[in-house]
Amino acid sequence: MRSRRTPFLAAALAAALALAGAAVAAAVSHGSTATTTIKVTEREYHIALSATSAKAGSVTFVVRNSGKIAHRLSVAGAGLSKPVSTPTINPGTTRSLTVKVAGGKLSLWCPVPGHAALGMKGTLTVK
Repeated sequence: MRSRRTPFLAAALAAALALAGAAVAAAVSHGSTATTTIKVTEREYHIALSATSAKAGSVTFVVRNSGKIAHRLSVAGAGLSKPVSTPTINPGTTRSLTVKVAGGKLSLWCPVPGHAALGMKGTLTVK
């Protein structure tokens, strides 16, 4: 024999499961951290960024050497405890560098001797 409460209990259980699912989805979306990708083009003696600012968190620099000699990319500031650099980037190749940054200014430059002095430097604002 079926109780009169069965439809009510089924509806209550469905509502509870829907709320639980929404809560889990919200927690997952707030717990995930998106990565900002900044494209960087290096050439003699210039650095061009695809954006001038990024959100605090994980930032990936995709660095393309469109020049005729080897370059590198170093970044410092915005919560980094020390400068971080890519390995050498040969002409026509690309390297990636991912850092976790806080708010402030992030300095970028080519650490190959003399390149920054010739203009291979820039900044990124981290919000």
